[in-house]
Amino acid sequence: MSDLFNLQAADAAIAGVISPQADDLPSLLQAWSGPRPLRVCSGGTSSRCAVDGCWSLDLRPGFQDLTLSPDRTTVRVGAGRTMGSLLEVLAAEGLTITAGLSGHPGMGYVLTGGMGPLSRRRGLAIDQLSEIRGVWGNGRCFALQPSDHPEWRALCGAAPFLAIVTDVTLACLPLTPLWVARRSGPPEQLGEWIAEAESWPDVQSLQWCWRGSEVQGLQVSLEPFEGGVPIAGQHQLPSLASSPVDGNRRHGEVVGLLGPAAAAGWGRLVPDLTRLMRRSPDGFCSLSAQQLGGATARVPVNASAFRHRDAVWKPWITAVWSAGDSEARERSLAWLEEVWALLQTVCPGVHLAQLHDHLPFHQRELELAFGPWLSELRLLKARLDPAGNLPQL
Repeated sequence: MSDLFNLQAADAAIAGVISPQADDLPSLLQAWSGPRPLRVCSGGTSSRCAVDGCWSLDLRPGFQDLTLSPDRTTVRVGAGRTMGSLLEVLAAEGLTITAGLSGHPGMGYVLTGGMGPLSRRRGLAIDQLSEIRGVWGNGRCFALQPSDHPEWRALCGAAPFLAIVTDVTLACLPLTPLWVARRSGPPEQLGEWIAEAESWPDVQSLQWCWRGSEVQGLQVSLEPFEGGVPIAGQHQLPSLASSPVDGNRRHGEVVGLLGPAAAAGWGRLVPDLTRLMRRSPDGFCSLSAQQLGGATARVPVNASAFRHRDAVWKPWITAVWSAGDSEARERSLAWLEEVWALLQTVCPGVHLAQLHDHLPFHQRELELAFGPWLSELRLLKARLDPAGNLPQL
C-alpha cells in the first residue's frame, strides 16, 4: 500500500491487503483466522491503517458510491471516499457538508467526531449523520438511524473499535462563500490570538499551527470581515501549514486534545511551550489547534461517544522523525508526551482521531476520550466483536 498518504503506513511491512466488496465483509469477519486486529483503510491518513504483520482492509476501491437524495438534503457516501473528493462532487451540485481542514481523510474523519472550521456554526460531522451502515466485528450487518440506543451512540465517536462502516448518510448544506485570512507572528502573540477568537461569533473560527519560532493562523468565516478574502467554499480552503519539502521521508504520530475556553491559561503556558518547541527533535514537529464551541456544545453529552461537548479548543501535537531512525522516534515521542503533559492544565480531554494501540499511552487516551462511558463501550465490544477482529478497547 505504497500509495497511502501516511508515509508510516505506506512503509509498513503488512501481511497482506484485501479490497473487499460490501457483500464480502460478513463472511470475511465471521471466518477470519489471521492476525488480529484487522486494519481498515479509508482515506489512508492514519498511521494504523497499515501495520507491520497485519492485514489491511482497503475500502478505497470498493466503496466509492455517492448518492444525493431526491430533495438534495442528504448524501449517502461510501467509506472509500476522501472528504476532499466528496466536497468536490458536492460543490459541482451547489452543495457542501461540514468538513475538516484537509481533504485527505476518509470516513474516519466523520466517525471519530469530525471537526472543522464551520463546526462552531454547523456542529460536528457526527451531528450531521442520519444513517450509518456497515458490519459489526462479529460479521453481523447493521443499518442504524439516530437514536438513544447505545449502538448508535458508540458508532458516533468509537466506530473503529466496533465495526467496519461501509457508508453513511450526511446532511447537505447549500454551498455558500467563505472568507479567509492568514496571519503569522511570534508565539508571544498566541495568547492574544486565542483571547480574540474566544470573543468571536459562531460564524468565525481560528485555526493555528506552531512550528519552529513562528505561529501561522487561519481565520475562517461564513460572513465578510475586514481583511478577509472570499473563496467559493470549503473545497477551496487553503492549507493551514506547509508539508515537509526537504526530501527527508518522515514518519510520525499525532495526539489530539480537547479543552474549554482558556485564553489566560494558554497565555501562561506560552513561555514553557516556547522552550519545548525550541528543543523539538525535528524541525517539522508542531503544535496546532482548531476552535470549537457554539453548535458543537449544544448537543447533549449522551448523544454520542464524543463526550467533550464543552470543548472550545482542539490542539493536536505532531511528532515526526526520519523514517527508520528508532532513536529519533523515541526522542520525538518523548517530546510529544512532554508537550501533552504541559497542555493538560488547559486541555484535559483527548480526541481519538487516530489510534495508538501500539503506544504505551493508548489506555490513557481511551480513558481521557470516553471517560465513564468507556466501561459501556467495552461491554459493547465484547458483544459486537468478541473475537477482537478490530482494534482493542
